[in-house]
Amino acid sequence: MHKILLISCIALSFSVSANQGSLSDQRSGLIFSYSDIASSQTQTDLTQCQQVANSSKKATEDKKGSGLKGAAKGAAAGAAVGAISGGSGSDGAKIGAAAGVVGGRLSGRKQEKEREAANEQAYETVMRNCMINKNYVALN
Repeated sequence: MHKILLISCIALSFSVSANQGSLSDQRSGLIFSYSDIASSQTQTDLTQCQQVANSSKKATEDKKGSGLKGAAKGAAAGAAVGAISGGSGSDGAKIGAAAGVVGGRLSGRKQEKEREAANEQAYETVMRNCMINKNYVALN
């Protein structure tokens, strides 16, 4: 009886220590390897780190709102420049406002893309650090 119990314990210890593999985060493309971590625990760890990384996002405005704000600011600035530069009365202001709308929208879109890139970088950094803290090895 003791021999069977001893053999069972040895077999169990080999199966636990032989548990190796890798997993990846689809959003960031990060790949992590692991050993001596139960496969049932790996998905839990990944999900927990994804939740933490998602919370690292900075607040961003929706694209439509950001573009409209930029367009409105650009229109006001363009109208002022058009009126001051001596364009023919209100026509100068109208032309300046139209140019300002286009410039403001482009500026708003550029800022939104920069915020999105910064958020993705923050997500990747937090994700990598979280998984390393849970004894995974980041492969990329």
